[in-house]
Amino acid sequence: MDKKGQVGGRVLGVIFGTILIVAVAIPVTISVIADANLTGTTSTVVGFIPLFLGLAGLALAAALVS
Repeated sequence: MDKKGQVGGRVLGVIFGTILIVAVAIPVTISVIADANLTGTTSTVVGFIPLFLGLAGLALAAALVS
């Protein structure tokens, strides 16, 4: 495969990955966390999961640059 095809595949991978994270994973995770009715330290730790998903989306986008 030529270099142009490889770059196009990477771009599509980043686009689909970002859409899956932002439009599916984060809202579903927030909904599940809200329904779990957690308290204390567990609530604090689990509350960071959407943040980590967002950071994973940024890392996915940064992979396109490198």
